[in-house]
Amino acid sequence: MVVQEGSDKEVVVIGLGYVGLTLAVYLANVGILVHGVEISSKVLSYLDSQRAFFLEKNLDEMLDKVIRNRTFSFSSIIPNVKKQRVFIITVGTPLTDNLTPNLEFIKRAATEVAKSLNDGDLVILRSTVKLGVTNSVVRQILNSSNKVFSLAFCPERTLEGAALSELGELPQIIGADSAYDKDRAINFFNQVTTRIVPVSNIETAEIIKLVDNMQRDTHFAISNEVARMCNQVNIKASEVISAGKNGYPRTNLPTPGPVGGPCLEKDTYLLNDSFNMSISLSKTARTINELIISDSVSFFEKYFGKRISKGKKEFKIAVIGLAFKGIPETNDLRGSMALRIIKELKSKFQNIQIFGFDPVVIKEETKELGIEFVNTYDEAIDKSDLVLFMNNHPIIAEVNLIHQADRMNSGGMIYDYWGRFDSISSLPNGVISSSWGSHSVSLSEVNHD
Repeated sequence: MVVQEGSDKEVVVIGLGYVGLTLAVYLANVGILVHGVEISSKVLSYLDSQRAFFLEKNLDEMLDKVIRNRTFSFSSIIPNVKKQRVFIITVGTPLTDNLTPNLEFIKRAATEVAKSLNDGDLVILRSTVKLGVTNSVVRQILNSSNKVFSLAFCPERTLEGAALSELGELPQIIGADSAYDKDRAINFFNQVTTRIVPVSNIETAEIIKLVDNMQRDTHFAISNEVARMCNQVNIKASEVISAGKNGYPRTNLPTPGPVGGPCLEKDTYLLNDSFNMSISLSKTARTINELIISDSVSFFEKYFGKRISKGKKEFKIAVIGLAFKGIPETNDLRGSMALRIIKELKSKFQNIQIFGFDPVVIKEETKELGIEFVNTYDEAIDKSDLVLFMNNHPIIAEVNLIHQADRMNSGGMIYDYWGRFDSISSLPNGVISSSWGSHSVSLSEVNHD
């Protein structure tokens, strides 16, 4: 097969979401001619205004630059041209209601690529998939084109909120089933980063991404298991973890707290669906990380008693920090534990009113949550009974708890899922401060009935 000179300088990125748009803009910024394909009218509307629909450091500025330089263009369909190109598929891989992989977006994207393939094109799958999807699904669909093409799996591993800075620094895994296809993908990504890690085949590359996220999820689960232990006794998990790793090189646990997002929430299920065996460690880790919701809601019920479960007066809850994480900051609600807690509270208690606030999320993004979204801390917390600090955005650590307690109803609770206020023992207005990993309130001495 002869690769036309300059063919790897023209790229079509399928899917302009969090992964696809950052990659497309990065490639366009280094001089590669990129065309992005996206079917969402919302995303295309933002791009028409030369803005991204999500928050990513420096992305809007770089997007404006590459559009003006005409190295990046976009549309809802793949342009048909008679020359070799690189196709990069970055569409989402959500789970079904039964927690199994939903491959419809992958199949649709591969079908559209097959219609536009020319001999010699390189196709790169960058979406996170269960083991075997690249060959058993994508390759089979592309074969219907009767074209000669190269295929590689090259996973995305950037940190959302820092993707543009990491794309040129992180090692790029390259998986392909022939030496030619592997060299082709290596040569392409040499334009992106100097740190290339070729592996034996496509399946090896597929599982690397899943194992990366399994490790992270399990690491967080250890800390959250410590928090669950400490919830039962008069010990603070934040102190156990911080003191335990202070100057000690063999302990490096993260802060316990909500673990979600578009990757960690689902990749355990993709991994488990890949094998005909019980993979108990990753399943257990995911279960532990999800128990934070039911455990904390049960704690609220025990503390407030009938005031929350059967109260005649409407019980107001403020949920602060709706995005799935705060560092690096993002407005991404996918897989957010804040959404899970809202759902759990609504299903468990009837006479409640939920107000939401996030430093970077805008009201339009919360319309389907069934909450009252407000624009300031004070609005959310005013006259509330329970305040939940859900994510780790740095601005939350600057909240004046004394000021906020004065705005709350008497006998309320400020609950921090990240343990930032464990040192605060006394608040005005009968308000208590509690946190995940420190359920040290003596429930037998509290009577809110």
